[in-house]
Amino acid sequence: MTLRIVLALLVGFGLGFPLAAAEPKTTPRVALVIGNAKYEASVGPLRNSVNDAKAIAKTLRELGFSVIEEHNVTRNELLESMAAFRAKLRGSEVALFYYAGHGISVGGLNYLIPVKSGYQPEGADDTALRLLAETKLFNAEQISAEMSAGGGRCNLVILDACRSTPVARDPRTRAATVSGGLSEMKPPAGSLIAFSTDAGRTARDGTGANGLYTEELLKNLRTPGLTIEQVFKRTRAAVMRRSDGEQLPAEYSRLVGDDIYLAGPAPAAPATPPGGSPSAPASPVRAVRAEPVVVPSANAILKLAAAGKTNECAEALKLKASIDGAGDYAAAPLDTLLDLAKEDLRDASPTPARIAAAMAVCDRVLETLPTVLPADHPRKSVLTAKAQNRRGDCLLLLDRAKEALAAYNAAVLLDPADAYPVFNRGRAHLALGHPDEAKADFTSAASDRFKQPKARQLALKALDAMK
Repeated sequence: MTLRIVLALLVGFGLGFPLAAAEPKTTPRVALVIGNAKYEASVGPLRNSVNDAKAIAKTLRELGFSVIEEHNVTRNELLESMAAFRAKLRGSEVALFYYAGHGISVGGLNYLIPVKSGYQPEGADDTALRLLAETKLFNAEQISAEMSAGGGRCNLVILDACRSTPVARDPRTRAATVSGGLSEMKPPAGSLIAFSTDAGRTARDGTGANGLYTEELLKNLRTPGLTIEQVFKRTRAAVMRRSDGEQLPAEYSRLVGDDIYLAGPAPAAPATPPGGSPSAPASPVRAVRAEPVVVPSANAILKLAAAGKTNECAEALKLKASIDGAGDYAAAPLDTLLDLAKEDLRDASPTPARIAAAMAVCDRVLETLPTVLPADHPRKSVLTAKAQNRRGDCLLLLDRAKEALAAYNAAVLLDPADAYPVFNRGRAHLALGHPDEAKADFTSAASDRFKQPKARQLALKALDAMK
C-alpha cells in the first residue's frame, strides 16, 4: 500500500493530518519610492530628496511594505521601476508611490523630472512644450492610472515634488516670479493623491536631514491609531504651523471602503485594576463602508460625446479607465468630440465663442487621451494627430499662426498618411510670410501619395492662388 493511500485512510478515520496546510490569505502592501537629487545645473540639484526617499522607504518596510527603492533615476530607469512596481500591484491591500524631487506643471498636467532629462523649454510655444514634456519627463497622471488599473484596494500617490526650479518658469517670458508648483489632480476611485504643498505653490527643501513635508509625514506614518486620512491631516497641520502658513499640503481623495491604519490600531486601554475606577469606554472606530462605484458603459459615454458634453464625457472615460483599464471603448467618443469641434469651425467666419469652444474640446481630448487609450492602440496616434490638427485650425483663426504651425507639425509627425495637416501647415506658413515653405506643403498635399481627393483639390487651389 502506498504512502499516499495510507495517509488518505488515516485522514478518513480522523487519525491523520492534512498533507499540506492551507496558505493563509494575505493582503500585501507594496510601494515604489523614488528620490531624485543629482540634477543638472539647468534644473537645480536638491539637498534632501534622496534622504527623504531613504527615510520613507525604511519606514514603509517597518510597516510591512514590500518596497522598490530607487535614487537619481533617468526617465528610462523610472519607466523600468514603474514596470516592476506594476507587476506587484495585483491583489494589494495598499499600493503606495512616493516621489521626492523636481516636478512641474505643463499645460495643466503634472510631470516628474528625471535626472539627465534633457528638458530644455527655452523658446518653446505651448504645443512644443507639451510634446517636450511628454517625451523628456514623466506624466504623473500615468502613475495613478496604472495603480488603479492594478486592482489594489487602496492606492496612495505622494508627491513631494513642488520645489523651485528654473525650468518651471515661462519659457517665453522667463518670468522670475514663476518658480514652479503642480496642478490639481483628480484621483481615480479608490485612490488618494497627496502634494507637499497646494496647487501652484512650492515646498521647502528643508535645512535638516529631511524636507519639511516628509519630516512631518514620517512622524504620522509611524503613529498607531491613525487612519490614512488622519495621517495626511495631521501632516498638513504641522507643516502649516512650522512654515507660518506659507506651505499648505493638499490631498485629493476618492478612497472607499473601511478605514486602513498603516501603523496598526491604537494600543488597547489598560484593563481596570481590581477595586479601581472603571475607565471611560474607548470611542468605537466608525467603519466607512465602500459606496458602490457605477462604471459608465461604453454606450453611455458615447451618448455624452454625441450630445457635446465634453467635460462629462472626459470624466466618464477617466472613471472607466481607472476601474476597467484603458481600452478601445474610448476611441469612438474621442473621435465624436473632435468631429463636433470641426462642426463649430465650419462657418466661413466662426464666432470667437465657437472657436474657443472647439479649442477647449481639442485641449480636453489631448489631456484625456493618454490615460484612456492603450499605448499600443492603432488609433492613438491618429486621434492625437486629429486633435492637434483641429487645434491648429482654431489657433489659425485666432491669428496665432506660429502656434498653429507647431500644432500642425505635431499632427504631421503623428499621422504622416493624412494630407490635411500638411495642407494646413502650408496655410500657417503662408500666414507667417513663408511662401516657399507654403508652396512645398501645398505641392506635397496635392501629390498622389495621399488618398484624399478633397485635400488635393484644396491644395491645388491654394497653389493656383499663389501664381
